[in-house]
Amino acid sequence: MATNDPTSGTPPMIGRQLSIRDWLAYIAGYQFGAVAPSRLVLHHTFVPTVAQWAGLRSMQGMQRFYAGKGWSAAPHVYAAPDGIWLFTPLKDVGIHAGTGNSGYTNGAFWYSIGLEMVGNYDSARPSGAVWENAKAVMGGIAKRLAIAPRQLISFHRDYTNQKSCPGWAVTKDWVFGEVDAWLANTTPPPPPPPGPIGTPTPDREALIEALMEESYKRRGEGYNSDWAFHQYAVQNGLGFPIGRSAQLQADGKSYAHQPFARDTLYNEVPNWGDVRRLSELLRGSIPPGGLGRALLDATYRAGGATFHADWAFHQYAMISKLGPPLGESATITVDGAQYSFQVFALDTLYNRVPNWSDIHRVSELAASADAASVRLRDALLTQTYARSGAVYHPDWAFHQLARSWNLGAPLSDSYRVAVGSAQYAIQVYATDTLYNVVPNWSDVRRLSQLVAGAPARPAVLSDRLAPRAAASEPGAAPFHILQYGAPEAMPTAFGARSGSKIALIVLHSDAGPADAALAGYLSPEARAMPHYYVAADGAIYQLVDDDLAAWHAGMAEWRGREQNINRVSLGIAAERGPAGYADGQLDALAWLVGTLRARHGLPADALRRWSDLSPDDPNDPAEFPWARLQQRLSERR
Repeated sequence: MATNDPTSGTPPMIGRQLSIRDWLAYIAGYQFGAVAPSRLVLHHTFVPTVAQWAGLRSMQGMQRFYAGKGWSAAPHVYAAPDGIWLFTPLKDVGIHAGTGNSGYTNGAFWYSIGLEMVGNYDSARPSGAVWENAKAVMGGIAKRLAIAPRQLISFHRDYTNQKSCPGWAVTKDWVFGEVDAWLANTTPPPPPPPGPIGTPTPDREALIEALMEESYKRRGEGYNSDWAFHQYAVQNGLGFPIGRSAQLQADGKSYAHQPFARDTLYNEVPNWGDVRRLSELLRGSIPPGGLGRALLDATYRAGGATFHADWAFHQYAMISKLGPPLGESATITVDGAQYSFQVFALDTLYNRVPNWSDIHRVSELAASADAASVRLRDALLTQTYARSGAVYHPDWAFHQLARSWNLGAPLSDSYRVAVGSAQYAIQVYATDTLYNVVPNWSDVRRLSQLVAGAPARPAVLSDRLAPRAAASEPGAAPFHILQYGAPEAMPTAFGARSGSKIALIVLHSDAGPADAALAGYLSPEARAMPHYYVAADGAIYQLVDDDLAAWHAGMAEWRGREQNINRVSLGIAAERGPAGYADGQLDALAWLVGTLRARHGLPADALRRWSDLSPDDPNDPAEFPWARLQQRLSERR
């Protein structure tokens, strides 16, 4: 069977309609080439629905939709009410499931086939011609590749917790049973109950899609949940795009790349699912040439600047991992003094002219009460906001919270979007998007919590703190880190790390209750706060970013000398409930410690009790079951 099906348009589409009989003959003789697919990812289109489907016209509509998003490929096959439609050639890597598109396992390359079922299957299973065609596609590929359905078929939602795809009513037990029976030409088993509505619900999914699209189109091409770069960026907390995806040539090869707030992602074309990070390629160095330098130069160009290896701002930004710039450097005069500054995704750098190497960060001024420092901070933030066409308002809840939470540079001004019957005010920042339901201006929420599957916590928390977010199917993290803050309370109990690296995790206890403790830590009068708080019910709250030095410890002897432990550590406080420390709370604490170790490359002995470092505090954490926690940590290794 020939595999050189003619394609046309962008992305390349075969646009051929097959009956089940034609499809089975087609796939039986198909020649995949050097590497055959080893997975099939099942999707539903959601839109168009079965009633909206119009054959080739709908296929061409999908092609225009993908082209508008900048896709160079698409799903492979559509199971429609009028037949089986071919889009991307089966021998080519498609774009449909993010990191599920392709990749390497133990050094061996693999890729998947993307199968779209026409329709929306959140509340009812597919049936009729659509399901018969879908079974023929899955069964035919399983037979051709000699891979059992249970090993071959995965769901789009396996690769993202933002999607119900292929619909909550579609469960794996049902799909496997149906395809197994199709292959054996037997009657399928009685169907299990339809799948429950999971996380996200349809309304929540619609809000996520709308906010992600708004966030990704500020400087990118819009949000593509099936795009490996975007899926990887969400899963790894890289923030939003600072430029559109593009391609470049280096060392005789073609690479796709896209800069995000916290890193630039790239892959060798066409291995779309094999996503790599520029930071891991550079490892802190500035190469004179090759792929690393080409990507670094392209990253700065995408941000509207030219990279200069000998500039102090650029060297500092590289070392501190501040992400791409948002425009060239400029100067400003405040209180008669001239300052040079440059806006980067994660912070704005400045120095007093001509002290070029004496570099400071605007985030260091976030909680300053000194009048001159506040004037300088607000002048620099005005310039920072102007880089995205926004106006800085020091008294706005969005702007106060963005400053407090260190969300990086704004990528938009505040504006409104409609999702369903509700209107939302939103503002996009480099690492998160703030939003509220109009007109509840002070009820500010974060898109990152919505995407993570956590309850969308308002900035003002007057109700009982939420329990741990439920894990979403399949394979979601058992715990979530929730942000906690209040717009009327500007926390002051943190400072800069001043170049020090994180080397310790220090554990404390707190008498609670959690509501009062968290509010107290974030009050303007507070003189102490941890980075994280683990409540008695297992909820994990982050109060301040890891990059900042929270005031939770102080001076102590470590590594043979007296030093400021705040600068080199992360602080965790655990609420001591009425009955002590519950098993669920210890599970959450062990998960958090393991997550932080992995994030910052810390060894197993990096976790210390504050009493281990400070003999003056022999009972901190008070009555803590250290052995029980250590057991849980050893089980995680």
